[in-house]
Amino acid sequence: MDILPDTMADDISQSFRNDLKTIAPEALTGMDERARVMSLVSHLFLRLWTRLALETGQKLRMSPPQFELGTYKGQMKWIVNEGALADLDSIKIASILGKGHSLVAEVYELRRVLRARVYYSLEEEEMKGEPVFVNYLVYDEAGSNFDLGSLAEAISPALPKWSETLTTNKEEPLWDYSKEHFECVGV
Repeated sequence: MDILPDTMADDISQSFRNDLKTIAPEALTGMDERARVMSLVSHLFLRLWTRLALETGQKLRMSPPQFELGTYKGQMKWIVNEGALADLDSIKIASILGKGHSLVAEVYELRRVLRARVYYSLEEEEMKGEPVFVNYLVYDEAGSNFDLGSLAEAISPALPKWSETLTTNKEEPLWDYSKEHFECVGV
């Protein structure tokens, strides 16, 4: 199959949105801001990794590995290992085939304010035999304003293009979409 049928790509995006309804952000009490943000991001990334791996049949690598971040209970339900969040700065879902690309979430400080950002890191070229990755910003928000629904809405429109890239092993769908819809924020 050369291209991912639109209905399959749309189904992945809709299924992902439905998966997120099982996350209860209000249940995350007693955590500091950083742990709360990383817990929510972990929930989202674990469901996204599972959905993409199941629906596209592609092997994707998660860093840290998915089974360090949580325990899979079946039917798209994960229990996040809260102990793994203590020193966690970033989570990444990466393709292991074709041109390098990943979706990265990280927390960082800017002027003593905790922030969370998500971006696609896409291999654009090689220099001196090493791949050069360019980052395209999907979401960036202060930790105190971090909202799982807003993050999901920012990621969702690109999912059909990412699914197509994964199933066809052609970079154009995700690369073209990212260049057109997201801000380039560096190498």
